Amino acid sequence: MPIKLKDLFIICESVEKIIQWCFSLGLILDLSGEVCKKCSHGHFGLRKDSSFSNDIFYWKCSNKKCNKKVSIRNGSWFQGHNLSLEKILFITYFWIYKIDQEFVKHQLSICNQTIVDWYNYCREVCIEILEIDSEKIGGENVIVVEIDESKFGKRKYHKGRRVEGQWVFGGIERDSKKSFFASVENRTKETLLKLIKDNIKPGTTIISDCWKAYDCLGSEGFEHLKVNHSVNFVDPETGAHTNTIESTWRALKKSLPKYGTVKSLYDTYFSQYCVRKKYIIGSDDPFLAFINLIKKVYNPEKQKQALITTETITVSVPQPASKKPRVLNEITNTLNSSMDDFQA
Repeated sequence: MPIKLKDLFIICESVEKIIQWCFSLGLILDLSGEVCKKCSHGHFGLRKDSSFSNDIFYWKCSNKKCNKKVSIRNGSWFQGHNLSLEKILFITYFWIYKIDQEFVKHQLSICNQTIVDWYNYCREVCIEILEIDSEKIGGENVIVVEIDESKFGKRKYHKGRRVEGQWVFGGIERDSKKSFFASVENRTKETLLKLIKDNIKPGTTIISDCWKAYDCLGSEGFEHLKVNHSVNFVDPETGAHTNTIESTWRALKKSLPKYGTVKSLYDTYFSQYCVRKKYIIGSDDPFLAFINLIKKVYNPEKQKQALITTETITVSVPQPASKKPRVLNEITNTLNSSMDDFQA
């Protein structure tokens, strides 16, 4: 069953519960019992001290001469942020389920800018995931990819043709709906061809409109079909159409905020759309699905090697300098003599 809001309240009843839940998912650093790299003698243990951090708990080396302390946020999604663990989990949950920012502001008692920043952090994870899991779409013979460009922006005074905005180029695999989108400065052959080669496998059947920049595709290792939108939306001879990507443009534009979206953030919104479609929508638990993506980007396990050592610890026990070690026979004779006195 997916985590409901009431379940998240139970998880966040205390800092201890939050930490244990994050441990179970590998979302925060677990140094329990690990050997401290600084001194190579002490073991890390979880300690409680509200003066060290707002999280109350932290990792501390057991060697009193070392006493190295490590934040439980080290290398995690939570590192470098002042919000409590509880509020970060809630705001991530609200982002997943597209909760209105006014509701988030009211429930968590945080300002609008903090919400905007954290929603941006979530979209940055989406960008990283698409880079980590990047793969070319399409393939020879059986897979069709539709490509197109669209301008995102606003009409001046909300009427007339679009005069402000950002050109976006994209492609979508017709059957699997795998896709890619990128903001572009222009629609020249050089710009679009590079994106096509970077994102689509050679030999793929590509369907486009009649934009002149696509005329070279047939000589660049692709099968190319065109549809003339000034005449019809489906080519009567080949059956070629770009209905799939056209409908995707509509959905993508609908997913953007109505106000306040700057050009520099368009790519983050495109990445958000792709990640939601590929990883989150249809998953058993959207919240946990995104948590697993976060771990790919912010993996605290990667920080362990800088903090722990796997070398064997050797502890030497010095002999008292004032006494010479006695041989085994002397010890045995003394013991026998003591037993005789006891029996008498």
